[in-house]
Formats: sequence, structure tokens, C-alpha cells
Amino acid sequence: SSLAPTNACPEVPEVMAASAVCRQCCGEGCRYHGRHGTRSCLGCEDAARHQISRGRVPSCAQCGQRDPAGRVDERQTGHFYCTACWAQYDGDRLMELFDPPDEVEAKCAALARMLRSASHVVAFTGAGVSTGAGIPDFRSGLNTVLPTGPGLWELPKVDRPSILEQCAKATPGRAHRALQRLWAAGVVKHVISQNVDGLHRKSGIPVEALSELHGNIFAERCTRCSTEFERDFSTICPGGLTGRSCERAGCAGPLRHSGVGFGDDLPQDILREAWRQCERADLCLVLGSSVTVTPASEMPAWVASRWRGTAGRGLVIVNLQPTPCDGKAELRIN
Repeated sequence: SSLAPTNACPEVPEVMAASAVCRQCCGEGCRYHGRHGTRSCLGCEDAARHQISRGRVPSCAQCGQRDPAGRVDERQTGHFYCTACWAQYDGDRLMELFDPPDEVEAKCAALARMLRSASHVVAFTGAGVSTGAGIPDFRSGLNTVLPTGPGLWELPKVDRPSILEQCAKATPGRAHRALQRLWAAGVVKHVISQNVDGLHRKSGIPVEALSELHGNIFAERCTRCSTEFERDFSTICPGGLTGRSCERAGCAGPLRHSGVGFGDDLPQDILREAWRQCERADLCLVLGSSVTVTPASEMPAWVASRWRGTAGRGLVIVNLQPTPCDGKAELRIN
């Protein structure tokens, strides 16, 4: 049977070790323990290896076997798998799903009715919306149909293209332009994005209608007054501080790029606004996201749980691969 993760929506992190002393990490040895702030962890290899070194081998999430050579699915579910189950699961994890054309058309018509009837639609976007603009995603497999090729995390580090260079050259694709038109028509009220490529802004969606949770490579913020400045070049640099100063009268504070690295806390003002929009939302439209990177992934999961059982409300997922929240979605378009 398929081991694709369709029932592990990330709103309730799995605690891998009974000895965990922090509700936001997965146990002793977790890479985020003691330093993750608002970050949460569903399960990581570090914690599993810590347990195994002390004779506490986790049981396989699929068959229950305790295999010291097993591993954790860090990319999606946070579950521990024995060697045999991992081999099958890893293949299923990267499979790409395609609805027949007539089914796609019917589902799109259903989505249009849901968008029309909803009062507050929030779009939640991931790397998949930018593949049409020529920027590779992170999780597509080696046999993906995408012209951008395998995801960055599936390639050896030496073979990974420079994501910053590709973002700098990219222009908004069809998905970005469609979202902008939906926003301009008053259908989509707010866009929450995990992308740093700045393409939503370039498409014409204003900053006020956009929560860029992981930052924007073209934006830098003052460390003193928090004023943001948008540039036509990448501001990413080692150490964070860009060497420029705030242009606001009387401030002159040092500027820092707005990119958020793995393990870093998300900007609290942007995070609060994203949650405020989710609290108002009666429909969350996920586009091109695996719904696995916390804490961002907790937002569509929360909307799904809040409106579960209400026809035409809750969560819609449009994605090439399975996600942990497919089972809670009111509509899933492949």
C-alpha cells in the first residue's frame, strides 16, 4: 500500500521522545532544542540518533519494528521509518499526481464556486508557484515532469544551481499574475508566501496584502526602526548586515537583509499578521507547497481544522506531490 503522508497534518507535532522537556522540539538532541524560539520541529534525525545512542530505538511509524539503521523523514512527516519501510516511503514521497483533464476542469469549476462564495480567502504559496517562472523548487524528484528539473534538496550540493541568481533574473509567472488579478478583483484578500523571490511583489500585489514569512531577497530592514527598503538587486550577504544605513530621517540605523535562514525565528510582525489573516479566513488556497515547513505549515492546517465539515470552506490544495494535509482538504487538485 502507498506510504504517501496524507494523514500527518502538521498542526500537532509528534513528540518522538518521552523525555522531551520542550513542547516545540521533538526530544533530546533536537537541533532546535533551546534555540528554536518560535520554530517547531516535527521530528529530526539528530534526536533519533541521540535516542538510539542511548539504546532507545524509535519504532517504525509503518510497521512498528525497531531498527537502529532506520531514519527520520525530516522533509515531511517527522516520522521514524525502518530501513525497509523507508525505501518504499521515499519513493512514494516524491511521486507526482495528475488528475485527468476532465477532472481538472470539474475541480477548477468547483474551486471557482468556492472562491466566489467565500468571504475571506487567503492564498498560501510555496516554491511550486515559481517553477513556472524558471526557479527550481526544493522537493521534486529526479524524474519530475517540471522543466526546472529536480528540487534543490534532491541534488548533491555540488550540483545545485544558485537560487539567488535565478531569483534575481526571474519575472512573475502565470500563477503570480493570476493571483494578482484575484487580489485586484477582491477575491483573494491576502497572500501568505514562503518564497523569498519577491515575485508576488513584482506581480503587483502590495506589501500590505502580502506576508512574506521567509523574507524577500530584494528587501532590507532597519535594525533600529524596522523600516523596510526594497531594492532592484539581491540584498543577501554573509552576516546579515548589508553595510547600508537607514534612509529614514533621523535614524541612520544599520540595514539587514530580510531573508530567514533555517532554524532562524520568523519576523514577529509578519508572523502575527499572517495568523491574523488566517483567523479571518474561511478559505485557504494552498498553491505549490508541500505544507511541511513549520511554523508556516501550521497555518493552512489550522484553517482546515477550524472549518472541517463545512461544505465549501476550509482548505484547498493545488500541488504536484502529496502533502500531509491532503486528508483534511475540502478539495485537492492534482
